[in-house]
Amino acid sequence: MPNLHEEAKAYIESILGVAAQMTPVPLRVPYTIRDSYKTYELSIPMGNSSPLNMMLLVSRDDVAYPGIVKLQKHIELVRNVTNQVVVYVCWSLSIPDRRSLIMHQVNFIQPSFQMFIPELALDLRESFRQRREQSELAALLPAAQAMLLSCLYAGIADEAYFTTNALRGDLGYSRVTLSKAVDQLTSLGVITPAKSDLPWKTYAFNGSPAEVFEKAKQHLRSPVKKRIGITRNSFPMMPGVFIAGETALAKYTMLAEPKQAVWGMTKYVFKNMLANHAFEMIEAVDAIEEWVEIWAYPSLTEREYIADAASLFLSLEDNADERIQIALDELKEQVNWLA
Repeated sequence: MPNLHEEAKAYIESILGVAAQMTPVPLRVPYTIRDSYKTYELSIPMGNSSPLNMMLLVSRDDVAYPGIVKLQKHIELVRNVTNQVVVYVCWSLSIPDRRSLIMHQVNFIQPSFQMFIPELALDLRESFRQRREQSELAALLPAAQAMLLSCLYAGIADEAYFTTNALRGDLGYSRVTLSKAVDQLTSLGVITPAKSDLPWKTYAFNGSPAEVFEKAKQHLRSPVKKRIGITRNSFPMMPGVFIAGETALAKYTMLAEPKQAVWGMTKYVFKNMLANHAFEMIEAVDAIEEWVEIWAYPSLTEREYIADAASLFLSLEDNADERIQIALDELKEQVNWLA
């Protein structure tokens, strides 16, 4: 198993894009702390400013998470000795434990997953870093993204091969759009031509559903193109209208529902809803009763009244609200290949 402190250093460097310096520092602290943790000073260069120093409290391999009460006491003791920002480092944390740490504003790093350091105004996740890098990468066409996610939901990624019609499914895209999606997914290495006894071209996904999603994720985008304030929606069950945003996330998880409902729909459906006087657009923020998100494609779930989990995740992934991020962790666990 790799060293936890080295993994933490590499994770920080990959996110911040700098070369950090790490030094083991023996501390004059009670034996209970020395037996439970290794301590390292991490120095992060800040350009022309002084380096940013923090003390890493790295959990030993055979020591379990002590709980929020004990951990806070340990951190306070180390902070009093070092007079530095103290960051707890461990291999894994449960969702309730992460929620507890965030609620109590406790700095922690879980390498390759999450770094939460509110005292330094940092709440950085690996996914945020990837989203910043996406500007340098080819983005999937909305149609290609919708087809890919639909195939993952349908289990097609587990099949030996599939046809282009299977990729399109019931989404109704044109042959031209389908051809562009196939070319793009092939060029990005998400799918590859596969041999079969069928008289037409067949393809296969390069990996398991989870591997396919991970490979494609850096090319995925939020399906939300625009957010518009409206009066109350009088036709919530119209075809093509679905619950989206925080409202949908609250249906999937323990997140409290927002006071202003959020609806998702394509631009075509939105125009029809306006024509049918289902609602009116509102510009004054104080007068907004509900919200509409204009989506690049419809919900991909069988339950058409609510945004599908993967697209919802992508639409909220960059939201810095801690409550949203905790709920997204819960959401990911509901779809095997999304976690």
